[in-house]
Amino acid sequence: MRRFALATALLLVGLPVLGQVRLQDEGDRATFRSWFVFLADAQFYRTTADVTDCAALVRHAFREALRVHSPEWLRQAVLPVAPPFPDILRPPRPHGDSWPLFRIDGRRYAEFADAATIVRLNAHLVSRDARAARPGDLLFFHQSDEHASDHLMVFIGRSLFERAGDEWVVYHTGPEHVVPGTAAHGPPSSPSGEVRKVRMADLLQHPAPRWRPLQANAHFVGVFRLAILW
Repeated sequence: MRRFALATALLLVGLPVLGQVRLQDEGDRATFRSWFVFLADAQFYRTTADVTDCAALVRHAFREALRVHSPEWLRQAVLPVAPPFPDILRPPRPHGDSWPLFRIDGRRYAEFADAATIVRLNAHLVSRDARAARPGDLLFFHQSDEHASDHLMVFIGRSLFERAGDEWVVYHTGPEHVVPGTAAHGPPSSPSGEVRKVRMADLLQHPAPRWRPLQANAHFVGVFRLAILW
């Protein structure tokens, strides 16, 4: 199992950067990171209908971070606090009525990508050490059981919604509770799953060892950074 996780990580880190959605300068990348983290974190306090599993959480924060955040957008978003960020100056443009932001194979892009595709074709391995995570990075877990789903979590770091702590992690459990909720922080469990928010220290002691982001855990592939931030 551990050899499989390490082999998967080595395969993922070797993928080329070319062909992925990119931003033109460091300022836009920093702005994207701020919006992405904020919007993923906000899902814990108010949910949107499009976030139904872990990959949908990432897709939502990714897509909405790139939008023009007009007064109408802010009205519809119903955010718990006003975001203190400017808009990205040069975002990728939609193609007609669609916005294919995620690479899904060697040449094609789409609006939808599952957890494995997000890390395999739209992100790069940073480390198998969770301490290397920066805000906006993804923690990726691979399940060898064909009936179990791969899973993503978003490292938030310091939260605009919490006064204490600087190592928050947000994730959606999935409609079938792919990841059982921890008791550290969060609302009661729901049959359809929910967004949960925990401290990294609590996640490292998750009651189910396969969800602990530890190098000794063969299910934990590593910390990944979205290609748009490179």
